[in-house]
Amino acid sequence: MARKPKDDALGGSPADKLISAAVDIRMSPDAVERSYMARQLVQCTLPHSDPGNVPLWTRTNGSLTLTLEPYTDRKTLQHQYPYGSIPRLLLFWIVTEATQKKSRHIRLGNSLDSFMREIGLNPRTGGGKRGDAARLHAQMERLFRSTISFEDQRPTHKTWVDMRVAPKAMLWWDTSRSQQDNLWESWVELGEDFYAAITAAPVPVDMRALRALKRSPLALDLYAWVVHTAFTASRKREARVVPWEGLHGQMGAEYAEIRRFKQSALVALKKIALVYPALRLETTQTDLIIHPSAAAISAKA
Repeated sequence: MARKPKDDALGGSPADKLISAAVDIRMSPDAVERSYMARQLVQCTLPHSDPGNVPLWTRTNGSLTLTLEPYTDRKTLQHQYPYGSIPRLLLFWIVTEATQKKSRHIRLGNSLDSFMREIGLNPRTGGGKRGDAARLHAQMERLFRSTISFEDQRPTHKTWVDMRVAPKAMLWWDTSRSQQDNLWESWVELGEDFYAAITAAPVPVDMRALRALKRSPLALDLYAWVVHTAFTASRKREARVVPWEGLHGQMGAEYAEIRRFKQSALVALKKIALVYPALRLETTQTDLIIHPSAAAISAKA
């Protein structure tokens, strides 16, 4: 990431931050804070809400199925799923670090405050279970200790890969004293197959947009997806027509009705259009259409 992330503690309302990010991106398109997301996790996304105490969770997009096997708490025997915005922000950061550093060993540093700013969270949201620090700590363990599987089922063959996210880790942070530096660094070591999967042709995105959209897991998913889809449409020189029904299965299965998903997606897409001003899209009653658009990330950025 090119520049030091801003602490958003004084940034005002989410709407103010969105407008500020939109102005920054429009006025300084080459000042990109380059980040990445794994291509498979753009095609099939993590849960938006907690799936509950179930042994497996799946999401399907065409022939590709993502299966998430959660970490099981040794004391309560409850399944602990990564869900919501925080695991997504963690994944953007991890995929970026792994891609740029070309290493499975990811250093998280010795300051929780600093790490929170790195991934776009605010250290000054207060204490308690709903503070960003406590939620981050919980979601880190849920994500790092989960197993992600991708299965590609075709008429002629089937392929799959079952991946531990991070079989090894050391976390020294105390969420009640997040401002204090620790003597030792926190780190995670990504699973070999997971590392190979996330660094193979990752999708580039702008961290400035991620920070503006961070409170909505659907907006984060849609932003990465439209960046990738617009790039594909431009390369093929033809629009990509995606039925709302298919997009609902791909990233909105928590919505019981497609109509409700579509309403939420349209709100998110209006926000995304502000932080991706070159995006050309249209909607119909049945489809979302992504037209060839200038890249969200400049090649020279």
